Amino acid sequence: MLSKLYILVIMICLAQSVKAQEITGTVSDRVDRLKLEDVDVFNQTLNKKTKTNAKGEFRIEAYTNNILIFNQPGYVNDTLFLINLKPVRRYLNLNNNYLKLVEIKADAFKPELQYADVYRKAKAIKVSKNQPFIFYPSKYFSREGKFARRFKRKLEREKTERKIDFRFNEKAVTALTPLKGRELDYFMVLYRPTLTKLGKMDAKDLEFYLMAAYKEFKALPENKRVSPHLKADSLP
Repeated sequence: MLSKLYILVIMICLAQSVKAQEITGTVSDRVDRLKLEDVDVFNQTLNKKTKTNAKGEFRIEAYTNNILIFNQPGYVNDTLFLINLKPVRRYLNLNNNYLKLVEIKADAFKPELQYADVYRKAKAIKVSKNQPFIFYPSKYFSREGKFARRFKRKLEREKTERKIDFRFNEKAVTALTPLKGRELDYFMVLYRPTLTKLGKMDAKDLEFYLMAAYKEFKALPENKRVSPHLKADSLP
């Protein structure tokens, strides 16, 4: 009887040892940290695939030393080599190839015209003389519709950022300060004004702002003048 019980315990342990293991995690946009839905999560090693839910969460069969690939249209593919099975957080970068490269001018980037199809799909609404308002739920809640709305938000943010870049850029900063390299990069991150704040500055106000910001920046300890992220990247 004891021998049978012992064998049963061994069999249960063996069954648990061969039970499929899983890894969980979330996927977000790197810039605004919004959770991304419908991201394809592919375990290349096991040829298993799943998608993130509305909260950006996923669960997939995996083991250590497996390779996961994260993909969503409009974003750069991300690859993860699993050294353990702890929950992971992945951040995807927008694929700038989706944005047309244009010279930085105050009014050069007009996404509502250059990407009119994206704006149309984001609304999924049609206006006509006979029927002034028609809503298409199937299009609005489709994967294409959700991606169009997400991409529209990126375009609108890009439009704002380009308006800021038109005045607050490396040329403007280096004309008034001796900053360069990683210090210049971090200065421009720390003291980048909002479009509203920048809109209240004329040329002289902007010069004063940059000089005051530079004075404050130089007062920081030397090890605080470089982004912690950049410092981490420089480690072997």
